[in-house]
Amino acid sequence: MQFACWDTVLLLRVPNCSELPPWLTQFLESGDDVVKVTASFGVADKRKLQRSFNWDFDAKAVHTSYWDIAELAAAREIPQGMLKMAHHFEIPFQKRKDVGASDWESAGHKGLTAEQREYAANDAFFQLYLLGRLLQVPPLPEKKLLDSWDAISQKMEVSLKRVDNAEYYNKFMALRDVIRDAVDVLSRALGSDGCTNINELKQFKSVQAALKSMAPVQLNAHFLRQNSDVFVCFFRDGTLRVRLQSSESDEDVDGTETAEQDDATFLEKVQESLAAYRHPTGKKRKLGEPLWVPARAILTRAQVERFEKSPENSSIETSYDSEDGMLLRLARHPRAPDDLEYMDEHISKLSRNLDIDVEDAKQRLKSDEKFMQFWSLIRSVEVNSEEERAISRNLGARTQILADAHHLAKRLSSEVPEVSWQEAREGLEKVPWYRHLLGVYLSEGGDRNQDFEECFAAIVRVWPDVQSVQAKRKAKPETRPQWSVSRTLCRHALLFSAV
Repeated sequence: MQFACWDTVLLLRVPNCSELPPWLTQFLESGDDVVKVTASFGVADKRKLQRSFNWDFDAKAVHTSYWDIAELAAAREIPQGMLKMAHHFEIPFQKRKDVGASDWESAGHKGLTAEQREYAANDAFFQLYLLGRLLQVPPLPEKKLLDSWDAISQKMEVSLKRVDNAEYYNKFMALRDVIRDAVDVLSRALGSDGCTNINELKQFKSVQAALKSMAPVQLNAHFLRQNSDVFVCFFRDGTLRVRLQSSESDEDVDGTETAEQDDATFLEKVQESLAAYRHPTGKKRKLGEPLWVPARAILTRAQVERFEKSPENSSIETSYDSEDGMLLRLARHPRAPDDLEYMDEHISKLSRNLDIDVEDAKQRLKSDEKFMQFWSLIRSVEVNSEEERAISRNLGARTQILADAHHLAKRLSSEVPEVSWQEAREGLEKVPWYRHLLGVYLSEGGDRNQDFEECFAAIVRVWPDVQSVQAKRKAKPETRPQWSVSRTLCRHALLFSAV
């Protein structure tokens, strides 16, 4: 409980009290000769006093001796709430949210921190100080009350301490800029429906870094509402959502720039924007698979309208979603590898390995669903990128599997009649031992070792029950005991090794 007069604040700790001390009840029950000032004192406060201390305000207090600054502010059409009132009178006081939300209950015998004491004292002191400011605004109260305020106001002014709030202000504005950029990016992402929430913002990397360096400024609903000129907050499905205030000026500038570009230049810009796009939450896409991107994530409203009127472009696919509007996807990266060159390379390789004509090799590759799936991704990645190298390895693996399936089918034909290379391919794919050997061979290169021959022989023996094939167990290398050698045991260890 906090009590303030013009030059002193009393903080009364009551976590284990079941009744109020006599001197306090005497004060609370005093008459009009002692004016008691409260702020938004209501039913909840009265119930707290009754439940915790068995003190009934309505029955014991002299109501005319209590003045509530919220009621006085409402009568004078001044914003209610201490912070709003203080800003109205241009006497802002520091009220840190991180201190207000700190652990007050468990302070115990250690007492409150310096920040907590100052926070609590300010609450009581400024209630009295704001009362004086309110009394100076019509309708004016009785002269006796004004004279009382005049008597203590100068002493209260002396007690005010000027606080340099520049550091907090700078951090507040810096965080505001970071949050604005994050809201802009997240609200343009697929499935965002044009907005985001606090949890998503706190998971955004730039926001996480900013929050670490900008304490005690915090990201919460209060922060967003303090910046209502930038953010719009609203509830949807029980969750507080946030989006940016709309700004038409940016749209006009972008629209002018867009109108000056010819169709080819404009579409190239869209293609580059799609290639550079990364999901704001860091969500990884499947290997080489292009993302569907909401048009609003990379284009302004004017640019979206321009794109809709532009001629069709084979490098960009379009779709539409009821929540996200127009969706764009990159069909061909602006710096994609030559997919036809890749196809010709693997056709030639398979033709040489199997000694078959080029057309037959081409048909085999095109009939392999997995090969074609990886080949179709080549055009959507950048040349010399890690994604291209991964796809290239997978294409090489599929080509090698087709070659091995051909040889396996020929070996099986002497044991089992009419086994096609397609059946042999399906059998190979079910053998973990073979897949492991193939992975090692493709990553390390060199010649195929004896393990491949033993693996094929094992498959032939159990065909078609290929899932029963077990990898050959290698003999464990002989291990020697490890000895820790200290100076005192050095001679004995050397003797043991010699033996």
